[in-house]
Amino acid sequence: MAARASAVKSVLTRPQSFSNSAHAANLAAGDYLIGMDPGPTYHDDRRLLDARLALLAASLPAAADQEVQRRVEQLGQLGTNKSFDLIDDYLMWIVFRAMDPLFGAATGKVVAGAHGNFNDPGLQRQYLLEIRYVAGQLLAGSTATLRVQRRAELCSDALRARIAAVSRDIEQAWGVHSTASAITRNAAGLAWISHPVTVQSGALAVQELLGRSGVHRALRAEAERLGPARVWQDAKFRDLVREHVLELMRFRPIFPLLARDVPRDTEFETGARHNAPCSAGGKMAIWSIAALFDSRVVKKSRQFCPARNWGPHQDLRWLMFGYGTRQCPAKDYAVEILTSALIGLLILPELRLTRGEGKAIAYDGPLMSRMRVNFV
Repeated sequence: MAARASAVKSVLTRPQSFSNSAHAANLAAGDYLIGMDPGPTYHDDRRLLDARLALLAASLPAAADQEVQRRVEQLGQLGTNKSFDLIDDYLMWIVFRAMDPLFGAATGKVVAGAHGNFNDPGLQRQYLLEIRYVAGQLLAGSTATLRVQRRAELCSDALRARIAAVSRDIEQAWGVHSTASAITRNAAGLAWISHPVTVQSGALAVQELLGRSGVHRALRAEAERLGPARVWQDAKFRDLVREHVLELMRFRPIFPLLARDVPRDTEFETGARHNAPCSAGGKMAIWSIAALFDSRVVKKSRQFCPARNWGPHQDLRWLMFGYGTRQCPAKDYAVEILTSALIGLLILPELRLTRGEGKAIAYDGPLMSRMRVNFV
């Protein structure tokens, strides 16, 4: 059902009535925070995750900016005749480098194995595709085909074996003392959800931007006014781009649908005249994207307005990341990385979706697997 903002918030703050366990069937690599309800394991894992994510505060946006600038220099040499894949040639690597601190000193062994060469691009790509296909199962949910499910299972087995083989290295890098199963659960979960979801969110944001030529050109004009060096130092410009990233994600969120198990008889608080009864043992799904366009709380909600004053509803602006205790703890870091990525695209020649090579955008279920673009 489509839902008002208040209704979506209510669902996300009532885990005993609307359980995250609905995700369990789609967590191919095993249990993780996104499929847990509050409890001792959830809180222990959340503390560990928060500690790892906090390391990104010291390295961002510099780490993302550095990789973006390197990619921009390479892509700027292509000219207008040759296309490239925005996902595999750009976003995938920016997010990868920006999230390097998550595994600390163990990053090389996680990516390349205990005896592999971390600088081998083939091993890096193998790892990134592995975690992408594990995440693909979550994105597909109940609509996943047998092929998508089977591939996710194979990649999950490989990921868990990869993590288990270097679990002691991860434990030492993290500076924690925990069971092997807890290390594997958290390391595998952190790997497959942090990188692929950020990459997909970036691809969706760029897709939305390319469909809004006026918005795109206005941003490019401001980047051109500042020049390719000043765009990285100008705080106001970075804030402007960050606001655009959030607004682009509002129009094209990665998780527009929220699924929940209903463990006990309850009511869905619709915010209308009557609530909707929900029977124990059932499931429900709400179009959370509808809450982002609830005209009762967001004036002119269908208007693209990055500078909108959200007033007392500022939390609604971030609803694509969840809400309350169920909000993605990496949201600020993800937006920071995507802000860097978008700045890089704005100082390159103007982009457009590639024509004449079949479909520019290819989907693997709901997972965007290819987005070919070229310079105008």
